[in-house]
Amino acid sequence: MSDIADYIEGELVKIPFNLYNLITKYIESNNNKVAFVGGYLRDLLISKFHKNSFSQPLDIDLVIEGSSISLARFIKKNIVNVDLCLIKEFNLYNTVEININDYKIDIASARKEIYSAPGLNPTVTNSTIEEDLKRRDFTINSIAFEVSTRKIYDLYGGISDIKSKKLNLLHSNSISDDPSRLIRCAKYAARLDFNISNNSLKQSQETVRQWPWKSSETHQKMIYPPALGIRIRMELSEIYKHDNLNNIISIIQKWEIISILHENIKVDKRFLRGLNWIKKLNGNYMLYLLKDAEDLETACNRFLVNNAEKKILEDYSNIKKILKTNQKKFMHFSPSSWTEFIENRNLDDETVKLLICDGVPYWRNLFKWLFIYKSIKAKKDGETLKKEGWEPGKGMGKELKRLRYLEIDKLNRN
Repeated sequence: MSDIADYIEGELVKIPFNLYNLITKYIESNNNKVAFVGGYLRDLLISKFHKNSFSQPLDIDLVIEGSSISLARFIKKNIVNVDLCLIKEFNLYNTVEININDYKIDIASARKEIYSAPGLNPTVTNSTIEEDLKRRDFTINSIAFEVSTRKIYDLYGGISDIKSKKLNLLHSNSISDDPSRLIRCAKYAARLDFNISNNSLKQSQETVRQWPWKSSETHQKMIYPPALGIRIRMELSEIYKHDNLNNIISIIQKWEIISILHENIKVDKRFLRGLNWIKKLNGNYMLYLLKDAEDLETACNRFLVNNAEKKILEDYSNIKKILKTNQKKFMHFSPSSWTEFIENRNLDDETVKLLICDGVPYWRNLFKWLFIYKSIKAKKDGETLKKEGWEPGKGMGKELKRLRYLEIDKLNRN
């Protein structure tokens, strides 16, 4: 392990802002154990063993046997030549986030977690680095490098799994403790080109088959604990920003655990094409994933969909039925007729985007409304009509609409 420790330390010294030496000075003054953990360490080792190019990360994870805020304040007090250094405290888990010139450092006090029921937030107690590693998701993320002793903690064979490009869940309750790990596992499979182990895949499939879960015997109605939906949405949000969501959804489908989203989701070429388009249109990907849920109420409750989002989904479903069952009616619709159809129903832009991405009949007309018709205005405004003798009120409003529709319909003649 000494050669691996030498390599890790050599890379950690290169972290900006003299961070490694600041941590060393803190340890000398306070006699606390501090270790680098998580994705940064994992990616360093992937780079070493698989000769992948490695760019300096924007996120660093540290764990301390002691006060996370104490270490954060020490860093902020002693760091030099930076424009911005902010500290955010999260008391629930005794964690701190430092932002240094858009460079993020997460510091956690070593802790032990106990989950009283599937998907609920855990009960937390202070602990050691070794105990802290037990709460992590995958073996490849449960490696730590302690700064003062240069000791490598690899209690679960994470280094071996990195060498063999294998994704192994840490223990038999990993998924039931936090089902969002299913999404994260697919993310790592896509991003790192790793394969899930047979045992981990079996655990994932068996755990998902047990749904719906009741959070506890005393809360029978809370079938999907709020923390579950929040964590899955957060994980999907990160994927949407930094990864290819299509790849992750395809992997989840391949692993036969897609029902973590909802039971009716059908992942095929059309669905994936629409998912690609929802990003191009800067649409709400979460609503796209839920759009065809048979039990919309349950799906919305599971993922804490608010009333405004729920209405978007309801409108999508209603308009989709109208367009499919009355296709001849819309065959000769003019641009102004499409404008009136959409705007008289007060459809949200997100509803229109869902319909476009779903590929419903006449989706092109909806696309034209969203990017062309919607922004067209009448040649005259209210002030001009007043000068021409129009009285403010419904009559003027109808005239403005008629003039606007004339401008919209000119598009058919141009």
